[in-house]
Order: sequence, then C-alpha cells, then structure tokens
Amino acid sequence: MPGRRITIPKMIRDVVLNEFNHRCAMCGADRPQIHHIDGDPANNTVENLLPLCPNNHLLDSHNPTRPVDPEKLRLLRRFKDPLVLSPAFDPLFRRSLFLLQLSDIPFDPGTMQSQVEELVAFVRALAMGAFYADRLQQLLSRPPNPGVWTENTPEWEFREHHERGEREFRAKLLSNRDTGVSLIVELLRYQQWSTT
Repeated sequence: MPGRRITIPKMIRDVVLNEFNHRCAMCGADRPQIHHIDGDPANNTVENLLPLCPNNHLLDSHNPTRPVDPEKLRLLRRFKDPLVLSPAFDPLFRRSLFLLQLSDIPFDPGTMQSQVEELVAFVRALAMGAFYADRLQQLLSRPPNPGVWTENTPEWEFREHHERGEREFRAKLLSNRDTGVSLIVELLRYQQWSTT
C-alpha cells in the first residue's frame, strides 16, 4: 500500500535529474517530473525515481487503463534504453519476466527450466539470436546433477541429492540473472523494429 507523499529531498532529486541530464528518461524532453516507479510516493530511493516529462508521467505512467509495467520502468531506470518500452519488446519481456521476479516467486525447478528453454528458443529466432541464445543457455540452464543409484541407495540420500541440485540451480539463476537481463536488453539494439 502506498505511503503518504513525502517531498523528495533536493539531494536525491538532483542525483536523479543529473543522471538523466535533466531530461525525460522516455523521450528526452526538458523539465521532467519525478515518477515513483513502484507507485509509492513515500519511497524516495534513487533506484525508485525516474524523470519523466509531463506527457509520459501523467499520460503513460498514471494511465488507469494501461499503465506502464513497473518492471519495464525498472529496466529503463537501470539501462537507460527506451527500447524496453517498445511494444515490440513485449513478447521478449514476458518470457524474461521470471528472471526479474525470481526472488518473489516460488521456485519450481521444472517450471524454471521450461521458462529458460522458452526464453532461449525465442531469443534464437531474433536477429543476432544465435549468439545471445547460446550465452543465455550457458548462464541460465539447469546445471547437471549426476548421481549413481543402486537399489540399495537410501531414499534420504536420493532426496538430499535432488534437493542439492535444486538449490544449485536456483543459486545459478540468481547469480547470473543480472548478466542475463543485460544480454536481453543489449540484444534489442540489433532488432529491426528498434529503428522504427
């Protein structure tokens, strides 16, 4: 639930505006307003603030019928690449959303591996996709978890081995998430729709 509006401290406001050269992060227009990405006017951390011109701030971000996804605004904040707001990015964004929300969703290794495979297959179909798909596969695919089992192997040993493999997969995804997202955003500049 959003908190009570607190005036953004001048020092924080200046840091955000200077970072974006006192221009709108979406279109580059002058005299931007400060937008709270998470919608909480009391959360005045630098990472939660984004300078937007009045048109983008009021018409796009606060549009009750179709607001901009906060995760896309976080990507814009982090990478300063307006291509993440392009409608053409939506299919790729939807397939990579699990990476952005990894800490907030229940971890199911089978589902995660399926999502990694779908993301890799989709990226492979894009321009320069072979390179980026191979790299994403290296970074995000489930690590091998070999084991030798006999009929005398205790159930607890098998279960412990399986759980260790799940923990290693989750740790791999968490440690490589930022690099994977960076590669996805980098891939955008090679797409034909990025220039239209």
